[in-house]
Formats: sequence, structure tokens, C-alpha cells
Amino acid sequence: MKAIVLLWTLALAQPVLAQPVAKPAPRQHPALVEFDTKGHDEMRARAQAVVNRPADLSPDKVAAFDKTRRAAEGGDSAAQLELSQMLHGGAGTPRDVDAGLAWLKKSAENGDGPAQAFLGVAYTLGQGMAIDRKLGEYWSRKGAAQGVELANFMVAQHYENIHSSPEERAHALHWLKFYAENGFIPAYNEIGYRLMMTAQDEAQRKEAFGWYMQAAKALDPPGLNNVAYSYEVGQGVGQSDEAALGWYEMAAIAKSPPGQTGFARLLEQGRGGATRQGPAPPPFALYLLAARQGDVEAMQRLVKVYDKGELGQAADPAQAALWREKLRLAKRP
Repeated sequence: MKAIVLLWTLALAQPVLAQPVAKPAPRQHPALVEFDTKGHDEMRARAQAVVNRPADLSPDKVAAFDKTRRAAEGGDSAAQLELSQMLHGGAGTPRDVDAGLAWLKKSAENGDGPAQAFLGVAYTLGQGMAIDRKLGEYWSRKGAAQGVELANFMVAQHYENIHSSPEERAHALHWLKFYAENGFIPAYNEIGYRLMMTAQDEAQRKEAFGWYMQAAKALDPPGLNNVAYSYEVGQGVGQSDEAALGWYEMAAIAKSPPGQTGFARLLEQGRGGATRQGPAPPPFALYLLAARQGDVEAMQRLVKVYDKGELGQAADPAQAALWREKLRLAKRP
């Protein structure tokens, strides 16, 4: 018995061989991590199910449709708009998008302000028809003249800084600020851009930068990118490579193509110091992400990379030609 105990004691006293520890995988910078779109895909599927839901042909809905149709045929412009919405949504009738658009046009032509606003949106964005910005602006102006908020906002989108009159720019800013004050975040960056493009002095550039910053603080990707660029060139704010790198990094994480390109550019040039959110990603990987999303500056850089064999890539005439063609198509009007 004592021998057994002694052997057991000796066994416990033997050194334990160290087990190999697996090295953790190197952390990837979040700018290179793809978005998990599963939740978005599910949400889009639910929304599409609503859009494609069967027409409601219940007796009450059919009766309401018949009543609205009679009023519309009698020339009531509000009923014509309602009829177009019923046809589009399948309320009391089988869906018929083309017939719905026809009644929407008739309502707009008969002076209904909301119908004019909706028709302006349809032409501007190509909803159910080919995009026609001239007709979009025409009908948006018609609705705006009747005080329809949606139409005023669409008119603001049509006014270009360089080609618009001071009165038109003032109209655009008025409605953009109205929507910004009511929480429409993309309006912040749009206001900043318009003010920056027409700024005559540093005070006006600072005002524009303030709107960019409001958009950036709301994590709006274009706002993040514009704050970064402002710091990079010292426009409306003191020039700072360090601040520019930090904001470009945030824009790249938010998947802004210009942000990815700006982040890559500063990393390639060694400007701004260390990254904040993880190990610095390879500039080439960032340029590639941005180029695949249509960023012109990133495409131009890839052409040079493959022409000359830079950024750790071998010279590749075929890839250079491929990106040169994509760049040509991207620049085509």
C-alpha cells in the first residue's frame, strides 16, 4: 500500500509539460470588416412583403374604391390623387402601377399640390418612370408654389450652387434648414456643402464646417468625410493631419468610399500619426474597397499602383487596363 502511495506522490510531483498556446488571430481594423447585412436583408424582405401584399378586395375597400373612382372621373383632383394611391397599393382593386401614375399625373395637371409634389419626386428619382430631372423640377416647383413641404424640399435639391441665383440658393437653404431643425440628419451635411461651395470668407467657411460637424456627430458618413477633408486642407477649421486621420478613420469605418480613400491617402503618406480604432490597415486594401464602390480618386490610384507595381502589388498591365476602363465609365456623363 505504501508503495502505491509513493508512486502516486511521485507522479504528482512530475513537471507538467506546457501545452502550446494558440496565438490569437491578428485584429483586423474595423474599416476592413464587412457589414453584417443579415438584419438589413430581413428588414428589406419584410418591407417587400408589405409592398407585394395581396390586393385588399374586401367589400368595404371595393365600395370605397368605386366611390373614389366616380369622384375622380368627375374631375375632383384630390380624389384623383387618392385613386392613384389606391391603384398603387391595391386598395379595393387589383394593383395597377401604370394606371396609378396616370391618375397621379391627371391630379397634378388639375392643380393638386400634393400630387404635384409626388409627381416631382417620381420624375426626380425615377419611381415607376424614367428619371427626368427637368420634369421633376417643373412639378416640384408647382407644388412648392402651393406651400407643399415635400415639394419645397425637392426644389432645394434641384438648385445647384454654381448655376442658381442667390434667391434660389436662399430658398434651398431655408428648406434644408427647416428639415435639419426637424431632425433630418442628411440635411446637415447638405447645408454645410452648399455653404462651403459659396463661402466668400473664413467666417462663412466656419459656419459651413459647423454644419459638417453636426452631421459627423450624428455619424452621417458624408459628414464624417467632409469634416476630415476640412481638417486636411484647413478649410473652415485649423489644418490638422492628426484630426484629419481620425475623422477619415471614422468615415472609413462607416463605409464612406471617399472616407476610405482619404484614410488610405494619409496612411500612405505617413500623415496624422497612429490610428485610433485598431492596427493601421494596408492603404491598398482601403483603395480597393473604395474603388469597388465607384470612388474616382481610388480608381485613379489603383491604375498607378498596377502600372508601376506600388503598395506591395506587382505590376499588372491587365489590372491597370481594367481599372482604367472602369475609371473611364465612372467619369462618363
